[in-house]
Amino acid sequence: MIDCAVVGAGPAGLAASLALAGCRVDHVVLERDRAAATWRDQRWGSFRLNTAGWMNAMLGGQARHAYATSLEVVQRLSDLAAGCPVREGVGVTRLAPADDGWAMATDDGEVRARTVVVASGDQNLPRVPPLARRLPGRIAQLHAADYRSPGQLPDGEVLVVGSAQSGCQIAEDLLAGGRRVVLATSPVGRVPFHYRGRETVEWLAEAGFMDQRPQDLPDPSAMRQAMPIIAPGRGLSLPALARAGVTLTGRPAAVDGERVAFDDSLAANIAAGDAFAARARAMVDEIISRRGLDTPAAEPDEHDVPLRLDPPTALDLRAEEITSVVWCTGFGGDFSWLDPALVGADGQPRHTDGAAPASGLWYLGLRWLRRRCSSILLGFPGDAAWVATAVRAHLDG
Repeated sequence: MIDCAVVGAGPAGLAASLALAGCRVDHVVLERDRAAATWRDQRWGSFRLNTAGWMNAMLGGQARHAYATSLEVVQRLSDLAAGCPVREGVGVTRLAPADDGWAMATDDGEVRARTVVVASGDQNLPRVPPLARRLPGRIAQLHAADYRSPGQLPDGEVLVVGSAQSGCQIAEDLLAGGRRVVLATSPVGRVPFHYRGRETVEWLAEAGFMDQRPQDLPDPSAMRQAMPIIAPGRGLSLPALARAGVTLTGRPAAVDGERVAFDDSLAANIAAGDAFAARARAMVDEIISRRGLDTPAAEPDEHDVPLRLDPPTALDLRAEEITSVVWCTGFGGDFSWLDPALVGADGQPRHTDGAAPASGLWYLGLRWLRRRCSSILLGFPGDAAWVATAVRAHLDG
């Protein structure tokens, strides 16, 4: 009987392992693939973190304002995994309570544990909208998880669907590769890179933005919104992409043969980015005022310059020589292997601050698990420390 089993050897699972070791909890980490599998297999060649080194302490060895490549992230996570009790190639296919703890059916037989930490993530299954099935067969379709480089796609223009972090970075990657790009947008906030003498994210972290809890939000729907966009070491916006040569549209609304129709949401999607940027600046202004800080005045931001809009309402894919679609439409998580009593009607694990309603079970790495930063590298160590302390108390009880 193991004291604790951690399911998943991504960054959240490895953070859990390090924290459990610090609490002297005997444990094992079960990984169906290899450690950091999604970081190895679901990132494109030019990918970089959009969070600076100071936000990624668990990766270690990064300069404060460095932005790691996916290869650097994988190497660091692999180094961490080498020091943790990881069993690779052991997928958990069923988790259910047992009299003395938890029983897990795995690819390597049953594993029993007094406690379990599920760190398998809720952002690892690519999601593609149903209208993808209506596109002509000649169109090459990839999800962002499978995109690697412009050369992977057939010659021709590319339609990128979704303008959150992945969609914007991939649109830029395609432009750099000499491709013409149409970007079907979505309502996503944006963060001004620099404001009043410092990087805006640094100000926001000091203001407690990253530690906001679900119950702190005036509108709970904010938890369903994509993370605001920012490029590695600079700002990014839909108008900036348009000025670089990207054709912007609203969301795809219908497909009829070679014709794709778009809704009229582009102006609202740009406005959503601007509104978030304004809120971010207001938070910074408030902290500066409250502390009586002597800082530079607000500087102009190129991303605030208005863009004259005349988006197409429909495109003929053949006439526009569009040969590929990259779906940057997000990810979900598969929790079908959990006991049904542990999962809500939405298919997501039921929990309160990461603790399941059943004794001896916790989660790590889920969006808004405990804080805004719970699903990024910045938040894993803190959440893992909290869970490890709870595991230790449970075992000692």
